[in-house]
Amino acid sequence: MKSNMKKATQLVEEYYREGLGLRGKKLKNYTSGDGDNLGFEGLVDHLLSIRLKALNIDGERYEISQDYFVGPNKEADDPQRMDHHVWIDGKCVLVIESRAWIDKPFYTMKRAVVRNFMELDYVRNRLHDDVMFALVTLAIDIKPRLVSTLDRTMGYGDKIEQFKFSPYRRNYKKGNWFDHGVNRAAVTKFINFLDDHLAQFV
Repeated sequence: MKSNMKKATQLVEEYYREGLGLRGKKLKNYTSGDGDNLGFEGLVDHLLSIRLKALNIDGERYEISQDYFVGPNKEADDPQRMDHHVWIDGKCVLVIESRAWIDKPFYTMKRAVVRNFMELDYVRNRLHDDVMFALVTLAIDIKPRLVSTLDRTMGYGDKIEQFKFSPYRRNYKKGNWFDHGVNRAAVTKFINFLDDHLAQFV
C-alpha cells in the first residue's frame, strides 16, 4: 500500500512539473486533455485505478465509467452524469467530478447534480447505500458560507468531500495552476479518502 501511495503521489507531482509555465491555449489543452495530454480528468482516472488495484479489488468486480444514468421516460427524465462513476459489484459506490477550477456557479450546479443523483429513482436505485461524492480540483474559489447554505438548500453535505491540489487560488501571483507546486497534504487526503471509502468493498 505504501509503495502504491508513493506511486499515486509521484503521478500528481509529475503532472504538476510538466504543467509549469504553460499559458493560454497550451495550459487549457494540458488541463482538459487534447489527445496528446493526459488532462486533469485522466489524472484522476489513473489515481482511481491505482487505488483500486492497491486494495486488491478484482478487476472483474469494478468499472470506472462516465455513462449517463438514463430514466425510463426520455421525455421527462433528464440523463445524469459526472466525470467518474466507480462501480463495484454492480452498484455505483463513488462519484467524482474533476475540474481544473471550481467557482461559485459551478459548485452550485454540481450540488444540484448530487441532489439529482440522490433523489431521482432511476439514478438512486443504481447507487450503493454508502455512495460518496467528491469534487477534485486544482483550485477552488468558494466561501464556507456557500457550502453551508447549499447544505441547507440542496442537502447531502455529509455525502460530499472536496479536494484542492494546488496550494493557492486561481492566478495567484499571476502564475498558472502548477507554478507554485503541489498541495501534497491535499493529495494525501484525497488518496486516504479513496482508500477509506473503497476499503469497505474489498
